Amino acid sequence: MKRISLRYLLLTSRYDQIWFPLAFWALFIILNFVRGQQYVLDNTRSYLGAVIPLVGGIMSAYAVLEDPAIELRFATPIRTLQTLLERLLPVLVIQMLCAVTYQLVALAYGADFSTYYPNWIDVQLAWLIPTVSLSALGCFISLAAAHSTTGALLTGMIWLVQLVARSWFAGGRVGQYFLVFMSPLMVEHPALRANQSALTSLSLVLIFASWMLLRRQERYI
Repeated sequence: MKRISLRYLLLTSRYDQIWFPLAFWALFIILNFVRGQQYVLDNTRSYLGAVIPLVGGIMSAYAVLEDPAIELRFATPIRTLQTLLERLLPVLVIQMLCAVTYQLVALAYGADFSTYYPNWIDVQLAWLIPTVSLSALGCFISLAAAHSTTGALLTGMIWLVQLVARSWFAGGRVGQYFLVFMSPLMVEHPALRANQSALTSLSLVLIFASWMLLRRQERYI
């Protein structure tokens, strides 16, 4: 298996993979100035727990099939798993940078994360679990439908339904395990750790399913 090529990633990455998440990052930084220090923690929870996962899901839906050199890659002896990782890892790295830098800004504003989250690990899980889950979902749906826009649209719809009906999901015997907003918004829920384990497992299943779908290269040429 060949090494992941940083040069290839830089040449084939589209600018919207950078400016799209940066636009939301800048918007919430501006909101901190406008709304004042007392709302910094609320803005941070909204950004980390809702915006970053949504952006990650949308970007992942476009990551693989919008590769301008995808047909050329299919014609070369590059493993499918490498292709998948080369398109998804940059999305997660960008979201990670946005999350970490925003937390630093929030801390500079005097935000006290312990008000909502017991420790530093829970702060990171608040954005990481939902982001990985929606990224895996966005990638899988786009490959299953063989259309990036369909993947982004359905991922956004699932995000919206879960956001609006999060109390219903949290109270359901099955839904509580697949609510992506439990980590950022319901840290005291008794099923929190089971929810995180279920979402992580589901993400791995979706990545595996995406890999299996991408092996059928004729669907995407």
